[in-house]
Amino acid sequence: MDALGYIDCGDNREEILYPWIRDTVLARDPRRVLDFGCGDARFALQLARLIRNGRVTAYDRDPHMREQARRRIGAVASSDAGQTGACNVVVCDAPEADWTGAFDAVVMLGVWMCWRTHAECVETLSLLARSLTPGGVLIAAVTHPCFRDCRFATYRTDFGPANYLANGTPFQVFVGERGKEIVIEDYHWNLEAMMAQATEAGLRVATLKEHSDGLAGELPSWLSLVFTRA
Repeated sequence: MDALGYIDCGDNREEILYPWIRDTVLARDPRRVLDFGCGDARFALQLARLIRNGRVTAYDRDPHMREQARRRIGAVASSDAGQTGACNVVVCDAPEADWTGAFDAVVMLGVWMCWRTHAECVETLSLLARSLTPGGVLIAAVTHPCFRDCRFATYRTDFGPANYLANGTPFQVFVGERGKEIVIEDYHWNLEAMMAQATEAGLRVATLKEHSDGLAGELPSWLSLVFTRA
């Protein structure tokens, strides 16, 4: 996937997801936050501006995304020169052993659908569960698995509702505004599978939030799940 194409595709998650997730993180008064699957670090930077005396760690498995994240962070740091703590974000190139117990909050936006197998889901969730401090939270946002066959403002898929129980099914997602759409491949995990994977990884769900696409009466396009360690 072209990193620049994905960044510029016009996805509306900044309006749909970011405010609620940001407020949920900040309500815990965290000092150390991990943005796992950070993209170009725009959400990590939002958090860093609001967390006092803390640090946000940004990670993405795509090296091109990490490059874009470093560029964005560098540009913001230059514009904020002289403002103490204005840009306390660090990009890391791989999950680290010393992440164990390292973070008060982990955010994971649009990542779960990228995992191809049940084993990959459990392995990664287990890593993130271990990275939480006592009382820490993992906030995971996914395109709503119950409504993947619906068309939303800035994404649509070729997923068929008959495949809802067929976990691990690949499907194409067309992201962005008409004329600027990019195509990515995701993998379907229904609610039962996601809860089973989280439980196996040592997590328990604390809160669910269904995010409307912004128009009255419209179905939720995104689902956020807040987990704590079991």
